[in-house]
Amino acid sequence: MASFISDGTQNKASDEVWMRAPASQCIPWLVVISVESLVITVLNIITIIVFVKQRRLQRRSTYLIIHLAVVDFLVGVSGPAWIARLGGTWCDLWGDNSPNDEESWMRIQKVFESTFLLVSLCNLSVISLERVNATFFPFRHRFVKNWVYGVVIAVTWIVPLALRATQIASRNFSLNFDFIVILSYFAVQLFVICLSYLSIYIKVRFNRHPQQHGAAGLRERKLTSALFLVTLGSLFTILPTIIRLSIIVFDFQFFTSLSRRSTMNFLLITVTFLFTNSLINPIIYAMRMPELREAILRIIFRRSSKRSISFSISVPFQFLDYFFGTSARNFSSFHASFYKEMDVWCDNSCKLDISHWGEDSETLI
Repeated sequence: MASFISDGTQNKASDEVWMRAPASQCIPWLVVISVESLVITVLNIITIIVFVKQRRLQRRSTYLIIHLAVVDFLVGVSGPAWIARLGGTWCDLWGDNSPNDEESWMRIQKVFESTFLLVSLCNLSVISLERVNATFFPFRHRFVKNWVYGVVIAVTWIVPLALRATQIASRNFSLNFDFIVILSYFAVQLFVICLSYLSIYIKVRFNRHPQQHGAAGLRERKLTSALFLVTLGSLFTILPTIIRLSIIVFDFQFFTSLSRRSTMNFLLITVTFLFTNSLINPIIYAMRMPELREAILRIIFRRSSKRSISFSISVPFQFLDYFFGTSARNFSSFHASFYKEMDVWCDNSCKLDISHWGEDSETLI
C-alpha cells in the first residue's frame, strides 16, 4: 500500500523532497522491515502447520482464520520486494537508476508487494461478516456448506487483484483519483468491520436469551472474542496508512511541504505498522485459543501430548477386568484406546498419567 503512496508523491513532489536519502538513514528502517518479515513468515508457518496437523482445529469457523494465516505468510514473503523497492526509490542503495527506469518490472513488483496486504484487510472484513452470521443465525451458520467458504475466499482475492490491476493498467486517470479509490477501499472495509462488531456487541449485550448453548456456543463466543481482538489490532496498525492517504488526497500541499527525511520516515512508519498487522495475528490466536496455543508449544518444544496432562487416575485392575472382561496382564491394547478416548474427552486440558500401566502394582498410578 505504501507503494502507490510513494508513486503519487514521487510524480508530484518537488525535486528536493525526492532526492534519495543517504544509506545511514534508510538501513535501520530496512533492517526493521527485514526482521518483521522473517518473524511474520516463521510465526505464520507454525500456525499453518498446526491447523493442518490438528484436525479438530479444521472447523468451518476456522477456515477464514487459516486463510488469513496463509495471506499473512505471503505478506512476510513479500518483505524482500518491499525492501528492494524502498531501497531503490528512497535510498541510494541499488545504484543511480531514476524512478522511471524499468517501469514494467516496477509495476509487477508493486502488485506483489501490496496485494497481499489488501487481501489481508479484505479477509478481516469477511471474517467480521462471518461472525455476524454466527452470532445472529447460529443454527443456519452450522449448516453452511464448505463451497460457500471457497467462494468467499476467492472473492477476497478477486477484489484486491482487480483493484490493483486497474490502478496499474490505467494511467489515464489522475493520481488524485487513484488515491481516492484506495482510500475508498479502506473506508468501505473498515466500515464493514466496525459495523459488524458493533452489531455483535449489541446483540450479545442486550440479548437475555442466548441462542447458542453448550460447548459449541461457548467455543463460538470465544472465537468471536479472539477475532475481535485481531481486527482491533489490525485497525490500529492500518491507521497510519489511512492518515497518510487522507493527507495526500485532501491536503497534498502540506505533504509536499514536509522535509525529505520527514516524508521518508512517515512512509516507512506506515510500512512498519502494516507489517505489524500480520505479525500480531498469530500471537493473538495463540493467546486466545488454548488448543492452538497447546499445539504450537508442542511443536516448538516437541512436547508429548502425554506430558500436557494434569491429573492422575488410580483404579484397581480387578475393577477394569470386571467391566471390560480382559486380563490385567494383557491390557496394552486397551491402554492405547482408552488413552485416545481420554485425550479427546480432556481436549488436551487435563493430564492422564499412564506411565505405570501394566507394571507389577495393582493400581493405575
